[in-house]
Amino acid sequence: MTNKKTSASLDWEDVRFFTVLARHGTLAATARALKVTHAVVSRRLASLEATLGHSLFTRNVQRFALNAAGASALAEAAQMEMAACALTEKRDTAGTVSGLVRNVHRIRRRR
Repeated sequence: MTNKKTSASLDWEDVRFFTVLARHGTLAATARALKVTHAVVSRRLASLEATLGHSLFTRNVQRFALNAAGASALAEAAQMEMAACALTEKRDTAGTVSGLVRNVHRIRRRR
């Protein structure tokens, strides 16, 4: 089976999984943090590496350690993550009303 992902565009979800893996260092810890299986984390990493065309980690039995390409990618991914958080904060606060609400009308009229 050939990998058709190499010409595909970057998937933000792959980047998000990559940043969490870089922080946690293991598939299992990353899977727990994201509430998915370790296989999903592994697939997302493979997808990102295929899209970028190179490996991002050196792997050993215990941990995933960023290589030079991974460290560079993490710096860019951190900027993407901050921008996404800023967009979310703007969306969450846009058009919201805050403050005390009082009922100034009586539901029942007294006779």
